[in-house]
Amino acid sequence: GKARPCPGNINFGHPDFAMHCRGDKFRISYDRGKSWEGPYKLPAIGKKLSARTDYIVNSPKECLFFLSAKEERVQALFQDRAFCARTTDGGKTIAFLSWMTDEPISVRSVMPSTVRCPEGVLVSAMRRRLDVHLEDDVDFSRDWIDVYQSKDGGKTWRFLSKVADTETDDANEEERNGNPPSLIRLKDDRLCVTYGYREYPYGIRAKVSSDNGKTWSEEIHLRDDGRTWDLGYTRTVQRPDGKVVTIYYYTTAEKPPQHIAATIWDPDKVK
Repeated sequence: GKARPCPGNINFGHPDFAMHCRGDKFRISYDRGKSWEGPYKLPAIGKKLSARTDYIVNSPKECLFFLSAKEERVQALFQDRAFCARTTDGGKTIAFLSWMTDEPISVRSVMPSTVRCPEGVLVSAMRRRLDVHLEDDVDFSRDWIDVYQSKDGGKTWRFLSKVADTETDDANEEERNGNPPSLIRLKDDRLCVTYGYREYPYGIRAKVSSDNGKTWSEEIHLRDDGRTWDLGYTRTVQRPDGKVVTIYYYTTAEKPPQHIAATIWDPDKVK
């Protein structure tokens, strides 16, 4: 349906609250996605929005949205730039707060995945892309994951580290387009990021950080049996027993139709 202004009074602190953001709209649920209210309008910032779902609840009335908008200066197949917005009145007004990435603006930043670390520090992993056009007409693209940090509640951000490449081939494979990260904070305060790897061997990978995203472990290969590059978009949670569940869409030689699969793994035992 057509998006309308949010009337406010959203209870972001409800125990069964969920929110879905896409493009310039968002919807909310108070029963874990069984039914939805909306769609409502996301903030107008003078640019076409390309939002995906990522948010952090601060209180019943206050929530941070991590969104993206078209930026003409981005040199990539899709011209996205990530930004942070905030509501303090239950969604009635949602205001632009900050761009999450700065120079070089030419690099795409989209689909952030954000967690709150001790002392309120925000850490956000995001999908990056740069298309390079050389004078001799040789074109290639690069796709990877970066991490940014905010120490002031999302008002300002700084680059923290590169996490991983989601492709390593410099050939111009426009359709691959990298893969978005899923970042979680483990019960022992380590950070864990998972993502789809769209270069051979195609699969699902992960890394762990013990210093809030400044440095990352060696790459953890959760799966290397993907049939094609078209896979990934992980979502990850940690179970009460400490094991991690990573879900994604996938395809294998044994099961060619793309399907939803899950890997259950122990971050303390993988190498």
